[in-house]
Amino acid sequence: MSVEEVDLAASAAAERDRPPPIRVIRVLGSLDTGGAEQRAIELIPRLVAAGVIPHFVTLSGRKGSMAPVAEQFGAHVHPLPIDARFPLRFLRLIRQLRPRAVHSEVATFSGVPLLLAALAGRPVRIAHFHNDGDGHPDTLRRRWQRAVMRKLISTFATDIIGVAPGTLTHLYRRSWESDARCRVLANGHDLDRLRQPSAVNLRATVAATPGELLCLCVCRPAPVKRRPMVPAIIAALGARGIAARAVLVGPRDRVDDREVLAAARAHGVADRVHLLGPRDDVGGLLRQADLLLHPAEREGLPGTVLEALALGTPVVAADLPGIRFIRDHLPGLTTLDVTAPAQDWAEAVQTLGLRPGQGHDVEEAVRRFEASVFSLTTAAEQHLAMYTRSG
Repeated sequence: MSVEEVDLAASAAAERDRPPPIRVIRVLGSLDTGGAEQRAIELIPRLVAAGVIPHFVTLSGRKGSMAPVAEQFGAHVHPLPIDARFPLRFLRLIRQLRPRAVHSEVATFSGVPLLLAALAGRPVRIAHFHNDGDGHPDTLRRRWQRAVMRKLISTFATDIIGVAPGTLTHLYRRSWESDARCRVLANGHDLDRLRQPSAVNLRATVAATPGELLCLCVCRPAPVKRRPMVPAIIAALGARGIAARAVLVGPRDRVDDREVLAAARAHGVADRVHLLGPRDDVGGLLRQADLLLHPAEREGLPGTVLEALALGTPVVAADLPGIRFIRDHLPGLTTLDVTAPAQDWAEAVQTLGLRPGQGHDVEEAVRRFEASVFSLTTAAEQHLAMYTRSG
């Protein structure tokens, strides 16, 4: 046999021995900008390298603004809007792809995809909770719907995971720890992305003087994030003799932006509150900030807080279950009651004794983070273990 024939035979044998790909359907609202979506996308390269082929089903009926990134990494995106035809379309897709796992991340509505996955005989069916609530009013109809969906999840899920203990308590059941299928699987974060430098000199961009504290607030514009509270905190800091500026990063929204600017004018700090808009260099901005303000009143496991701590940037945040979970694992987080006024936030910042522009020990923070439950390596390993579990 010639050398070429030997090489061909070896290649054919290696191809035969290669394990078949693991197809996974992940159900999300869309692939637009958001914490759950960003975390799912950051996992794709590691899962693909391990033989997983991710297929995202987006219930909004749109692929979403982040879909091109997911597809570039090797994922496939299938918009399937929620309407009368959804069950048949979803079942048809399952039968076409024959995924090993159906991984649903749409709060309690996950009961529907998991029911359909069970009907299609899929062996791994995952309900994944990301928040402390579903964002809908607590009406009688909504409570009935949640109860039905939780029953479906309880009946058909093989795995029930939450990004923090509070997400399981609020969206599944208070007694979740007695259910062997339930466990916490914290989001992993891509530190390589956070280490990318920013082309923006943040202090120069907002004309901050060397003595001014630079406070960053990174979140989407939504009432639950309470961005209009930030100007009041800046004003309260000024009343304590601490010159400070706030820089708000995130998607633009006409209504929410207007409320932030109106609050800034009302508190006399219109010249010290800056809307920077959406950015893809958040890591570089966090490294330049003196601290992160996170006044959101409802969260699951806030990615921005984790990203700041991963870079050594101090955080002052509202005291929520997911925030407490982070505080138990990483230093640098100060919390206040959700009802605390701006004056209390200013006092908490003052107590930290920060010096403007002093910088952070990024490498030490990175080492701590990579050894924590929030590392991307740990998240990828745990996802792969779920997808490949036998039986």
